[in-house]
Amino acid sequence: MRMTIAIAIFAATLLALPANAHDPSKHKGKPTEGEVASVSGDRLELKTASGVIAVSLTSKTKIEHGADTVDKSHLKAGERIHVFGTKLPSGELVAKEIVITPSGGHDSSKHESHSGKKNKQSK
Repeated sequence: MRMTIAIAIFAATLLALPANAHDPSKHKGKPTEGEVASVSGDRLELKTASGVIAVSLTSKTKIEHGADTVDKSHLKAGERIHVFGTKLPSGELVAKEIVITPSGGHDSSKHESHSGKKNKQSK
């Protein structure tokens, strides 16, 4: 009986993960947020509150749009994104993960989770 309950809880947890994949707070580290200014090959220019930043994409860069993993062709000028990665001394950001913000200006701090509760913003 205990094993059945444990398996049911484990399965429910796994099923819930893709539904929350769009939430940048589920990723490690603090993202750099902004609007895609341009995309060219394996680079993009990101307009942030503090200026324009060059972002490099690698073959290992993971790009998410909602619950889906997508390729770099989904990155378009004007899209709002969250970039998780390594900032080089030159100021360039090497992207490990990019989360494309859903249309309509998704603000994860005001987003209701799938449980109906407001997400807490960490400071």
